[in-house]
Amino acid sequence: MHKIIASLSLLVQSLLILACCVLPAQALPSFDPADAPPAPDYSQRSSWLAIPDGAPDKAMDVFWVYPTVLMDDDHWLMELDDAASRKGAQRTIDQQASVFTENANLYAPLYRQMNLAGLSLSDEEREERLSYAHKDVKNALLYYISHYNNGRPFIIAGHSQGSNILTDIMVDSWGSLDGEKNMVAAYLIGWSITGQDLEHNPRMRICKSADQTGCFITYNSIAPGKQDVAPTILPGAVVVNPLSWTTDTERAPATRNLGAVFFSDNGEATVYPHFASAQVQNGGLAVIPADTSRVQCKGSSFPEGVYHVYDYSLFYENLKANAMERLRAFESKSQ
Repeated sequence: MHKIIASLSLLVQSLLILACCVLPAQALPSFDPADAPPAPDYSQRSSWLAIPDGAPDKAMDVFWVYPTVLMDDDHWLMELDDAASRKGAQRTIDQQASVFTENANLYAPLYRQMNLAGLSLSDEEREERLSYAHKDVKNALLYYISHYNNGRPFIIAGHSQGSNILTDIMVDSWGSLDGEKNMVAAYLIGWSITGQDLEHNPRMRICKSADQTGCFITYNSIAPGKQDVAPTILPGAVVVNPLSWTTDTERAPATRNLGAVFFSDNGEATVYPHFASAQVQNGGLAVIPADTSRVQCKGSSFPEGVYHVYDYSLFYENLKANAMERLRAFESKSQ
């Protein structure tokens, strides 16, 4: 839990959910571990938000961990059968994980994530609550590798708190999970993988080309100059540019952006080709959108110019194309 404990102290004022909203200020009941929801049993279909019906029909899988969706007045930890939380988690599949699901079988575990209000707690209190999510996601990943993967290439992906938890698991355990040889890539977006993380676990490799496999993609979208106010950008953050798929600092022009995708309230998607450029700058991904009004969230607890909730939307079509490019490279190497 070292990564979560240390880094969450920087997130007291941040928002780790897909939708734009204000950090909850209501008081929740006192936390009693005895009241924690039962641990998920990943051998049961009910412990998965999404899992293939019948035999998987695609050549690749994606293991998706959704961002924070629990923000009610009653629960410190997400209950697996909570309708509102499940609806929010499903929305992340529709608007984020969908960059993968056209070409991949989806495995998305339910897990006992911490309520958004927990971001204002002390480090010790947050550690206690987040330990449930960390344990659940690791157990789900291990169960997926042992029982569902069956040797297929797979992607690991998440956003925000989901990427936070996955990053912590990877830093602690990558290289000893028994499934590493089948991973196409890990898209841990909306969170930071730092130089310190890579030193702690040198078996983690950052992606530095579009067709590299077995590597990690990480970035946080911001307006130029907003690195210091973006709460998900940690000291020493490494950045992969999703337009060039390198870590160099050359600006990738908007002409390389295959299409940003924005979703209406009813879920309708609209594609905007060449919407934004991107450049690696001081631990952040500096983005210049064609229309800044589309990346503004009134009432968001993120500072203006921090495009966290649009990390997937801004580069949607590039992410989709890249997943297939890496799969082709993986299959070519395996032959």
